[in-house]
Amino acid sequence: MDGQQKMTFEAFREYFGELSAIDKRKPFTVMLNPDSLSFSSSIDYSDYWFINYSVYKSQSAPTISIPTIFFDTTGVVPKEEWPQGCSTIKQMVTKLKNVVYDTDDESHQPPVVKITWGDYTYTVRVTKFDVKYTLFNVTGEPVRAEVTIGAKYFYHDWKNTEKKSPDLTHLVEVKAGDTLPLMCNRVYNDSSYYLQIARINGLTNFRNLKPGTMLEFPPIRD
Repeated sequence: MDGQQKMTFEAFREYFGELSAIDKRKPFTVMLNPDSLSFSSSIDYSDYWFINYSVYKSQSAPTISIPTIFFDTTGVVPKEEWPQGCSTIKQMVTKLKNVVYDTDDESHQPPVVKITWGDYTYTVRVTKFDVKYTLFNVTGEPVRAEVTIGAKYFYHDWKNTEKKSPDLTHLVEVKAGDTLPLMCNRVYNDSSYYLQIARINGLTNFRNLKPGTMLEFPPIRD
């Protein structure tokens, strides 16, 4: 395994679109690289009375699936290959979960995660963290486990690839101090669409928008 580049996870905190490393959560490098990494993309379509004739709505942020991350302390994998600071399966699973999934005390949100593997880096929000213990020792302690991770591209990273135009649906994150008329003015240069946007997003109280909420702003008629 010498010289092999292993998949690494690093936790970040997001503040107004800027990322900073969560110092308390040290990067986690896997024991064994996964066998596969899969991606999925989708397009949404809809029709609203005030949008362009096209029924195109938006392209959802691509999802990433890591089917299996293996941990094994039976002796099959040399100890120098084990995740740093971990000597048991439970420690490995707990540390990985802390880096990619557990809520951050400061931002009160799960972390933004950068997955680095070789020359590639994927910036994501983890949506699923499943653990399956597959082997135990005589005292009942797990000595082998499989972790499955599902994730979605972090919007601030993915949106940079999208065309910024009034002709395409925008996903816009609510910031502190935002109002719906103000957001409509930024997207459409016209604040008067706020009632339609409230209806599209199912907002019953659009005067108190929650920071971090993602709202859809579809195309409008000229």
